[in-house]
Amino acid sequence: MIFKNRLNETNIMPKQTFFNLLDEKRQKIIDVAIEEFAVNGYAQTSINSIVERADIAKGSIYQYFNDKKDFYLYLVTYVKESYMTQRADFVGDVREQSLRETLLRTMLFFREFQENYPAQVHFYFAMVGDTSIPFDDEISHIMTEPSLDYMRDIIETAQARAEVRPDIDKDMLVFNLVVLITGFQQATVSPAMGDYYGIDGSDVKKLRANAESLLDIAFNGIATQ
Repeated sequence: MIFKNRLNETNIMPKQTFFNLLDEKRQKIIDVAIEEFAVNGYAQTSINSIVERADIAKGSIYQYFNDKKDFYLYLVTYVKESYMTQRADFVGDVREQSLRETLLRTMLFFREFQENYPAQVHFYFAMVGDTSIPFDDEISHIMTEPSLDYMRDIIETAQARAEVRPDIDKDMLVFNLVVLITGFQQATVSPAMGDYYGIDGSDVKKLRANAESLLDIAFNGIATQ
């Protein structure tokens, strides 16, 4: 999968020479780079190591990308687009299901993504914890804006069906749901986080029960009636 729509929106575009490569060769470069950055971090990753493992000529990366930063930002966008595409298939049409069902499926999806794309999830967690990256604000924009847009569309659809109060602060609701779901998703694939919060990502039925419990709190509130 080589994504271009979101890349155009963020102005993070490889040179045309990258898209002129055979699909197999282009995918190998992406896969090798994702693994190298995930294992070594941004600062310690050597472009030469990527070139050697991908079996391409030295210096050829710079025929495809302006510099190491552009290459990394492309990978961030690639992983985000991959996640969004797979999530859309997993969650389904939000117009055909309740708000609660949409949120539930969104919460459960990350475990599915981790099983199918473990290297991309490894890259994501490594990126989040990588203090050597000097352009984290640009990464935050790539990762956060699509999530907010996704949740905003869900809430607006739910409001149109009278599932959400019309007077609610929509921006604050969107923010809180994104934070809530992101935290839950991370706990589903992180044994340490899962153990701490009592979330069992290894058992689908238990994980669904965990998600339902969290949604009960979100829908019913925490105050006494």
